[in-house]
Amino acid sequence: MLKLSHRSRTLLAALLFAAVSAAVAASPALAKSYTDVPKSHWAHAYIASVTERSASGHRLLDDYGTLFKPEAAISRAQLARSLVLASGHYGEAIDPVKIKDVAPGQRYYTVIQLAVHYGYMKLDKAGAFSPNISVKAFGAEAAMVRWLKERYAAYDWTLLGSLSPSRWEPVTGWKTGAPSYLPSIVASRQLQLRFNHPDTGDGHEVTPTQPIDRAEVAYMFWRAYKLSGDWTLYGLKDLGSITFPALSDRQKQIVSFSLKYIGYPYIWGGEFPTRDSPYGHQKAGGFDCSGFVFYVMKMHFGYGITVNERGAHDMAARAKPRITRANLKCGDLIFFGPNGPRSTVASIYHAALYLGHGWFIQSTGSTDGVSLASLNTSSYYKTYFAWGRRVLKASELAGASTAAAPPVSTPAPLSTPAAAPAPTATPAPTTAPTASATTPTG
Repeated sequence: MLKLSHRSRTLLAALLFAAVSAAVAASPALAKSYTDVPKSHWAHAYIASVTERSASGHRLLDDYGTLFKPEAAISRAQLARSLVLASGHYGEAIDPVKIKDVAPGQRYYTVIQLAVHYGYMKLDKAGAFSPNISVKAFGAEAAMVRWLKERYAAYDWTLLGSLSPSRWEPVTGWKTGAPSYLPSIVASRQLQLRFNHPDTGDGHEVTPTQPIDRAEVAYMFWRAYKLSGDWTLYGLKDLGSITFPALSDRQKQIVSFSLKYIGYPYIWGGEFPTRDSPYGHQKAGGFDCSGFVFYVMKMHFGYGITVNERGAHDMAARAKPRITRANLKCGDLIFFGPNGPRSTVASIYHAALYLGHGWFIQSTGSTDGVSLASLNTSSYYKTYFAWGRRVLKASELAGASTAAAPPVSTPAPLSTPAAAPAPTATPAPTTAPTASATTPTG
């Protein structure tokens, strides 16, 4: 009889547990149709796919009988239910905790207890769950990421701790003041959990602090089930240690301000965090690639970027001199083209804002909005980086002087702002992205 070592027995037990969990987790059932989700609905396929999954006869996101209510904001109780069904923990016996506003016998009591027990969702400081409150977009992404960390535990999730704004010091002794949801948004966008609507559907997009609807969450579950072995999971490791070189006070202001908008959606022609841009009404608050750079560096910090430079290639054309990759500094505008540094100005299709040590912040359709990426770990960005443009003064760069940065004031828009030129579309890459590569779309 074959005798297994203790280590082998432990590994075998872990594999058996994973297999059992996968079998118990939400599995395909017969398709169900909803009277309020016609085939023409943008999320029809995602809703159909996700609601086919069930555990113990309970379908994911199936809360309203014959209705799905795709445009209704998802409640915390509904999200808890679907996360527990998807996880395979439904029906497990646990020691319940006292929840101030969810009593035994309430419809979602059991799944809320399990969601809290496994850490997918949390109670507030008063011990309440607020089951009927609408989930904000950042909350949905955070909960999904916690579930996925359990589901794909073999991958490196260091970023969820290392990027916590309360401890992250990209420059020794300095914290960015980024939103508390930074780590989960960075992970979510790396995994491409959010749907990027075409420009005709940009009205569906929401900012991180706005309620997220049930159709959007259906897409998130659909994407989550497609992740097994995906290159985006491997790319999580690269985000575990993000540092910048020494920064001046002005450069720190730029980093801190730009990070405030992490997770804001990609909006075609967008250059403002709300619909009411001074340059024209937007379908939703958010940014396209050059719009984000324009908002941060022109509209907020007041650097000399004219409205005629609103598009990526127009911004790139004014780069004199062109900054090479080796000479980039925090605050530089960076551009991408089909032939890298040999690209023509007219072919430049993407713009972003350089932060340091290869890292930059951008708004791209691939991640449905503002996210972090690196010139060092992405073969795509390494290949297609064209050049940079410096708008900071020499005196505003690190090491130039010890003088404090000038005060920041948002310049008043022109009385009748000129319409911004249409942004430039991003062509599909000629090669498939490798791990940590993210193909920008504008």
